[in-house]
Amino acid sequence: MYSPFTLNISPMERLFLINFEKDPDEIYIGFEPQWFDDASYGTGLRIIAWRKDGYIDVYQQPGLTIEKRLDVAAKGLADTIISPLDSSRFNVTKSGIDVAFAFEDKVGRKVVVEIVEKNHKPTNPFSLLAPVGSSSANPSYLPVYMMFRFDFVRRSNTDVTIRINGRNHKADTFPFPLNGSRIYFMRYSDDTFLVDWCPAQSSHALELLRGEGNKLYSQNDTLYELIEHQNSLAFARMSTNRKSHNFTAEFIPPFPEVTHIADHTSFCGEFVLGSDESAGVIRGIYEVARNGEEVEVILNPSGGWEPRPKTHFLKFLFSFVKIFRQWPKTYLWTAKIMLNEDTPPIMESRWTRI
Repeated sequence: MYSPFTLNISPMERLFLINFEKDPDEIYIGFEPQWFDDASYGTGLRIIAWRKDGYIDVYQQPGLTIEKRLDVAAKGLADTIISPLDSSRFNVTKSGIDVAFAFEDKVGRKVVVEIVEKNHKPTNPFSLLAPVGSSSANPSYLPVYMMFRFDFVRRSNTDVTIRINGRNHKADTFPFPLNGSRIYFMRYSDDTFLVDWCPAQSSHALELLRGEGNKLYSQNDTLYELIEHQNSLAFARMSTNRKSHNFTAEFIPPFPEVTHIADHTSFCGEFVLGSDESAGVIRGIYEVARNGEEVEVILNPSGGWEPRPKTHFLKFLFSFVKIFRQWPKTYLWTAKIMLNEDTPPIMESRWTRI
């Protein structure tokens, strides 16, 4: 049994987005600290530096895995610089965010950032699908990036320092209050669950799933559940988990196992991607057809993201800022699978923006 659908899970633990696009630097318009704590990936801080020209630079501490491709972000990766990021911290307290880092950028300028909330009001975090994929020009996977315990930084009782080459920059603000508080457009999650769904493949042999019966597993322990459909086994669901969170992809009707599709036949249906209930779901359509020894598959998350807001503010936010719900609709996955009796099927796949 073979499945064309695969996934990877990022070991990122925490994420913070700091925007100063309205008061930009000569090079940068924002910083994105990311915290990792993983035995194989490494422990430490990575700073995504968003550039005015649409590319990103990365500053990260020694010991973290170096990512060769970050094409889900804007136009993609420009430079990666290893930096000690001395005296850095990334904490979320009862009062809110507490983040600080400093480094010398690639042109020799001193960058100092410190954001500390000192608000006595309790935070009221929520869950959402991060719209990071909205800016990607050449994506190589669908970023199903769930942000749990997500919140905005409040403007009252917050110390903000964003200094580049001796010049202070003002953080962008949000035009509407949240829970009665004026807020910055800075936002964070101290519980991220990031899934790269169906990474693009080039002349890749499909993995033979292991196990018996209707529950099979891939090498990274993703579970594939099969049921009998139209006199053949088909994939009803795939799922995986990391720590306290899970990810599922359901196919309605079940997606046929590619080597069991009869020649000159085609199928279509719906897929639903989801995680914890609070994060909502992504809906889309699939198409699959076989002609001779070639199978073609199309995926389009045409239904977008369906959030499950619990407050009037979130209902307004997700309705007013349409990018939250609409960006997955612009992604299209196409795959061609060549069948061979003696060897595993070979797949070429890619994501494009439509």
